[in-house]
Amino acid sequence: MNESVEVEDLAVGGEGVAHLSDGRVVFVSGALPGEEVVVELTEVRSRFARGVTGEVLRPAPERGEPPCPNVALGCGGCDWQHVTPSGRRSLLSNLITSSLSRHAGYEVPELRWVQGPPADGYRTTVRVAVDSGRAGFRARRSNDVVPVDSCGVAHSLLEPLFDLDWEGAEEVTFRVGARTSEVLVLGHRELSASSREAVTAAWPDELPPPVLVADSELSSGRRAWYHEEVGGRRWRISARSFFQASPEGAEALVDTVARAGGEELAASRRPLELYGGVGLLAGSLSASPDALWTMVESSPSAVADARVNLAEDPVVVVRSQIRRFRPPPTDLVVADPPRSGLGADGLRLVGRVRPPAMVLVSCDLGSARRDLDQLVAMGLRPESMWAVDLFPRTSHVELVTRLVRR
Repeated sequence: MNESVEVEDLAVGGEGVAHLSDGRVVFVSGALPGEEVVVELTEVRSRFARGVTGEVLRPAPERGEPPCPNVALGCGGCDWQHVTPSGRRSLLSNLITSSLSRHAGYEVPELRWVQGPPADGYRTTVRVAVDSGRAGFRARRSNDVVPVDSCGVAHSLLEPLFDLDWEGAEEVTFRVGARTSEVLVLGHRELSASSREAVTAAWPDELPPPVLVADSELSSGRRAWYHEEVGGRRWRISARSFFQASPEGAEALVDTVARAGGEELAASRRPLELYGGVGLLAGSLSASPDALWTMVESSPSAVADARVNLAEDPVVVVRSQIRRFRPPPTDLVVADPPRSGLGADGLRLVGRVRPPAMVLVSCDLGSARRDLDQLVAMGLRPESMWAVDLFPRTSHVELVTRLVRR
């Protein structure tokens, strides 16, 4: 079923918002505000529908030609390939400000942009699906696999991996240290002997040999990692540990969090970091010899990495779920939660320690809005806000907010 609609707005997540002829809201992927498009419905419910853009009858000024040929094949990896770079920043600024302002009991600070990595070849971690041995990406809001031969946003050292036979694996994660040239391949659930041989045979002799490992091996106790360099330091990253998508992006994020910490960060003696990962923020910000950081993380592999990475830093690494952690007295909280946000447990902990200042890093606009609403209700006020542009050609951005107690 197809229908012509006028696109009125953007939803959190980057889809266009329109209304069908029967009055139902429809979320249209690939559509921009001000456009008239033919929507091809993929999901219809009693109160709303979803669809994809078919023909564009009246394009918006922000629309451009997708630079990646995989878009025409149906790849859903980069959802804003159809948006020009300048148009993307304008649309995202409006989306962030309007979304936070809609239900906020506070004044949204002026949004400042921080440049991240270049748009091409920036991703150092790529997870691909496998269909009949071929690597590919999922179609938008679908489990269907779109086989691809290359990926424009993947780091160049990962390119040879797309052409190999991955028979036997359900999915495969490719990871690379952009500044160390170390590559790790993680097979979900298995990694066949033929795939391992294919990687080894395809690998240039002048590069470090890739680390090849499967989920089953990690579950049996094997450890596997690679390294990246950020801020003049070498970071160990295990196969299951999270790390930022590019070293340039990681440095931009560290610099922005340092700016957001302000005088409180410089003066802090007992800073607390929640969801600390492999130790990037705590290790990069722990310059003062008078400050003792506490870093909390629940992932076993990330904690093991952090204890290696921060062995010479004044940081106490605690492995704990947030809900079970008993925080020491602190004068600054830095939090970089997963896409779901702080949630009830993180908010409860912040309410318990009542920090005079806090830096919140949010990778999802919806969870950022929920977290900020609750933090404001607890007496913290957003004072400054930065959008760190870590994910070119997508509707995603990292939001860094400085909050101070009223």
